[in-house]
Amino acid sequence: MEKKKGRGRPTVTEKMMGGSAEAYEKIIMGGKRRCSRRTISDTAYAFAAAGILSEAASEIEDLEVLADFRPESEYMCRSILNQLGRMAHGGFSKEFVIIVAKAAIGDRKNGYSVKEIERYIRNGRLTGEW
Repeated sequence: MEKKKGRGRPTVTEKMMGGSAEAYEKIIMGGKRRCSRRTISDTAYAFAAAGILSEAASEIEDLEVLADFRPESEYMCRSILNQLGRMAHGGFSKEFVIIVAKAAIGDRKNGYSVKEIERYIRNGRLTGEW
């Protein structure tokens, strides 16, 4: 049977990883038999943001509010990290992503819900109004 030609928009993982996108998706799926495209793309964005934040961990106080990077912990505030990852791949600089992450940590400590922070970041990302 002949392989179907890919039509439409390329997947997020193809944009990020190029030719190794299929292997990357298997890693993201974590052994699960089925995972939706949306779950795979959301996880890819969250891990992209986690990578940026882990590089800048020394300059971000209370980073464990968003993600705990210790090996024994698996805590990640996926919805906020997802929006930060989308910012990073949408043309915003890494420095600005770190600034928004610091603001999100401050808002979380001040009692705002994760959903409120996610909506604020999404609105700023899409409209450019912060």
